[in-house]
Amino acid sequence: MTDIFNEIDEELRADQARAFWRKYGNYVIGAALLAVLAAALWWGWQRYDDYRRQKASVEFLEAVQLQQKDEKAGAAALDRVAAQGGGYGLLARFQLANNALASDPARAADLLAAIAGDQSVDPAARQLAAVQAGLMKLQANKPADALALVQPLAVEGNAYRLSALEVSGLAQLAAGDKDKARDTFTQLQQLASAPGADSPAMAMRAQQMLDRLQK
Repeated sequence: MTDIFNEIDEELRADQARAFWRKYGNYVIGAALLAVLAAALWWGWQRYDDYRRQKASVEFLEAVQLQQKDEKAGAAALDRVAAQGGGYGLLARFQLANNALASDPARAADLLAAIAGDQSVDPAARQLAAVQAGLMKLQANKPADALALVQPLAVEGNAYRLSALEVSGLAQLAAGDKDKARDTFTQLQQLASAPGADSPAMAMRAQQMLDRLQK
């Protein structure tokens, strides 16, 4: 008798399983396929991303080497790498600015300012470009542009605060505002010489500028 009840129970469970599968089987298969497809797409993207970065690395190095032999062709190659974006695209943009430093500081400043204003670029790289662009704008005798680039960085907590203050002071001095320049270099000297600042060279330069402003 017990065997009969067991058989009936197993048959009921089998019927329930078949009914469940008829009702939900397609959904189960669809979910499994989606999971497999998502895993395949992720794996494929990882492989493609690795390939793309390796390719960009090779193209960047080849462009730099080419630039040493043929400046015009090298610049065109760097432009192509820069247009691809990504880390090596950013390096190519910095390299193009660096190449322009000696012959065309104004162009170098504009290239760096473009990086500083590009919201798709990592903030640390944008800030570095802003400081460099500020220095180039000073060299091109555009102190107002230099000040506009670096002043947003001259705030507490910013990694480039001291550099931004230094460029700001130089820009204010170049614009003829000695009082503001004196205030900026005073602030810079105090911050750069504070315990833990570890910026003795910058503190010394700030003090030298203050000594000159006193004359």
